[in-house]
Parts: sequence; C-alpha cells; structure tokens
Amino acid sequence: MLTKILITLLIIVGTVVFIRYKKSLEQPPQRGRTTHTITIQPETEKSTDANIKVIAIAVLSLTLLTGTTMLFLNWQDEHRLYDIKIVNPQSGSTDTYQAYKKDLHGRTFITITGQQITVSDLERLEFMEVED
Repeated sequence: MLTKILITLLIIVGTVVFIRYKKSLEQPPQRGRTTHTITIQPETEKSTDANIKVIAIAVLSLTLLTGTTMLFLNWQDEHRLYDIKIVNPQSGSTDTYQAYKKDLHGRTFITITGQQITVSDLERLEFMEVED
C-alpha cells in the first residue's frame, strides 16, 4: 500500500518537474527587465454567469435532497417491524416472533432480541406488519 502511494507521488512530482522544464524552454530569456503597470478593475458579474451559478446550485441542492430522501425512505422501509407466525402442520403448534424487514432472509430471520431462527420447508410462515 505504501509503495502505491510513493509511486503515485513520484509520478506527480515528475510530471510537475517536466512541465516546468518545458515551460522554461518555451520562454525566451529576459535580458533587460521592463516593468509594466497593470491596473485591474473588478469586472461586473454578467447575468448569464449569475444564472449559471443559480442553476448549478439548484441542481446540486436537488441532487442532495433527492439522495437524502431516498436514503431515509430506504432506512424507514428496512426498519418496519413484522410479527412472524410459524405454524407446524404436523403438530399444529404455532410460535410467534417479531423481526425487522432488514433481518428477513428467505426462511431464516433474526428476531428483535437477536435470536436467529431457521424454518424448515414443512413449516408455514405468516408475516403481518406491526402497526405503530
């Protein structure tokens, strides 16, 4: 891992040195120095630039809001509580457990108390969502 980081840093440093070397070859040597005065005036922001910024901020905000909403709705769906009734057709006995939807995996589930239950193919499962 450390080797990968060092190789990456070596490539970056080599690229920077190469670019600076190329730029120094392209610029003619300066014999006499002349000074130029440059006055910089702040530009007024164009209305199109302002509109682009507003649109970019709106799209970014909408993306973040949508992602957050979907994350919350998925979390809410995964944390629904179910009453699970296991019916044994041979003996007629029933067992009742509670589990979250995220903990249901085929014929295996984990109860809210942390107990892992595996149900045989002969037993019948009945799911009922618990109303708050």
